[in-house]
Amino acid sequence: MTDGGHVREIVRAARAELVTAKDPYFRGIETDACLPNGMTVTPVRSSDPKGPRVLFFDYENGWLKYTFVPRLEDPQIIVEELFWMGGEAPTEPLAEP
Repeated sequence: MTDGGHVREIVRAARAELVTAKDPYFRGIETDACLPNGMTVTPVRSSDPKGPRVLFFDYENGWLKYTFVPRLEDPQIIVEELFWMGGEAPTEPLAEP
């Protein structure tokens, strides 16, 4: 199993990617291609182009839902929800053949 420190590092790395992104909305095609392997961003609703986004991290074992508040001074990324499904993949078959 993974310890809590490892998870915190994964979340910090994901948050750092959002903070340093040129476009935190990740609009367009392949705009999240600059993210590290295992991270992708999608809108919560495609009909809301400036609405909340979901950043999947740790190869979709975790995600965080965030909104971006654009301001001239001190723009903010607000994380509304955070989820991480820990654990290791089973080494034994789930059912007998």
